[in-house]
Amino acid sequence: MLQLIMDTSNQYLMVALYEDDQCLSSLQEMGSKRQSENAIPYLQKLLEKHQKELLDIDEMVITLGPGSYTGERVALTIAKTLSVISSVHIKAISSLAAYAGLQKCVSVIDARSQKVFVCAYENGQAVIPEQMIDMQQFPQFMQDYSDFQVAGQNEVVGYEPNTVDLAKNLHELAKQTSIVQNVDALVPRYLKDVEAKKICL
Repeated sequence: MLQLIMDTSNQYLMVALYEDDQCLSSLQEMGSKRQSENAIPYLQKLLEKHQKELLDIDEMVITLGPGSYTGERVALTIAKTLSVISSVHIKAISSLAAYAGLQKCVSVIDARSQKVFVCAYENGQAVIPEQMIDMQQFPQFMQDYSDFQVAGQNEVVGYEPNTVDLAKNLHELAKQTSIVQNVDALVPRYLKDVEAKKICL
C-alpha cells in the first residue's frame, strides 16, 4: 500500500510517502506562509524520486486543524481532488493529535490573539475535548496534566521548543483512524468558530 501523508495546517509544511509501513521519504520544514505554493511541488518531488504516480496512492492522510484558516485548506483540497480522480482512501486527523502522536502529551498550537488551541492525549486518544484557551490560563490548565509532556508550539506557552516527527505520528495514528466515507462533506476544524458561538449564546 502506498500512503501519502500531508500536514499544511500550521507552522510546518510536511509531505511524506510510506509504502507497506515503511517511510520512503519525508519532507518537513517551517513554512506556514508558503504552504499553498510549495505543497504540490514537494509532493511531485517525492513521487518522482521514488518513480511513483499520483494515481498509485492508495491512502492519503491529512490534518484538518485547528490551525491556519488558509493552511488547513491546502492538504484538504488536494485530498478532495485526488478522491475525484482515483479510488484513494482519505483519513483525516486533528492537527493537535498530530503533534501528540501516541505519546502521553498535551498538544499546543498558537491560535493568535494571545490564545492557544490545546488538548491532552494518551495512546492517540483525546482525554478531553479540544479547546481554545487564553495563553495565561495554560499553567492552570497544566495542573491537571503535570505528568504529561508538552508538544507542538511550546514556545508560545513558555516551554522549551521541541521537534516533532509529524509523518511518523500521523502514520501511527492513521492505523486507528477510520476512512472518511463522504469526502465531499469533509471540512476544516475551526475551534474559533465554536468559541464564537459560545460567546454569542
